Amino acid sequence: MNLSSSMNRQTLACSGVLASVTLGLEEFIDRQGGNSRQVLSRSGLKPGLYKEPNRHISLKSYCQSIHEAARSTGNEHFGLWFGEQFGPEGLGLFGYFALTAPDLRSAIDGMQTYFQVFQRNSLLNFEVDQGICRLEYRLLDGDIVDRRQDAELTVGMFNNVLSRALGESWAPLEIHFQHPALVDALPHCEAFGCEVKFQQSRNEILFRESCLDQLMPDANPMLNNVVRGTIADLVGTAPQILSTAQRARSEIIELLPQGEACIDQVARRMSLSRRTLQRQLSAEQYSFKALVDELREELAIYYLEYDRLSISEVAYRLGYSEISAFTRAFMRWKNLSPSDWRAR
Repeated sequence: MNLSSSMNRQTLACSGVLASVTLGLEEFIDRQGGNSRQVLSRSGLKPGLYKEPNRHISLKSYCQSIHEAARSTGNEHFGLWFGEQFGPEGLGLFGYFALTAPDLRSAIDGMQTYFQVFQRNSLLNFEVDQGICRLEYRLLDGDIVDRRQDAELTVGMFNNVLSRALGESWAPLEIHFQHPALVDALPHCEAFGCEVKFQQSRNEILFRESCLDQLMPDANPMLNNVVRGTIADLVGTAPQILSTAQRARSEIIELLPQGEACIDQVARRMSLSRRTLQRQLSAEQYSFKALVDELREELAIYYLEYDRLSISEVAYRLGYSEISAFTRAFMRWKNLSPSDWRAR
């Protein structure tokens, strides 16, 4: 990546999330044996952000804080357990809108409608097929490469909204994650109370359609309307639009484990023609090939931190059909083999 490309990404868009998500984060880090002030500082955040719950903070910095917290505490499941104990009230206006809805169906519809207010440049998608509900969470910002902690944390948060309606003993049918099982997967089954599958096409919660008619225990029509009005005020704030490179990076991250991501696939997923995608990337001083190579280097470093992934599995996650091709690319990036880099 050249300097001008880096500057483009820094100035074009900063995906955000409401600061309410930091509620309890500092205390949780400290209880786990970490140093919350150092963690937040390394992530570009300041203490006490939860006191301004309707303020948007950098989503990338927040995701980085969860990653740094896992390192600081030595708890490789930090995001999973922080999400498991995170009450829906911590979602701020977004959470209160769901909690005061008349039933779970209305709560989910509202969450889907207003998700862009809660977290910018991300998707919350809900669908029902043959009696099975799927609540999907997806990042669109390709500048966020380390997605495991965020996915496990956020899916846990949404699962707690469902549990508030359906009772503490309720459990989903399955939980799906796009990332591989980079660490011991048994705690995931314990946290969600169901089978957890990795290397799936989506991050999602699966549950029965009959759950949708469950009344919300804290339903309050008046408060729900008040919260809706406040959210409507936030809708008017100008969102920051992702650059073409940022969106393309996100699609490439998801496509690489399925094989080498090609420009036609990415263009189709972005609802663009191949020529339009090439032209827009060129305007941002990128080529598609350079974008893929840059991402492969970033992801290689990320995956090599996890000893549970063999070198061949890392190569597979990066879309290489042979380890030798991955090794040659890594030598070009770092002047070391992947195994030597990991050992160092």
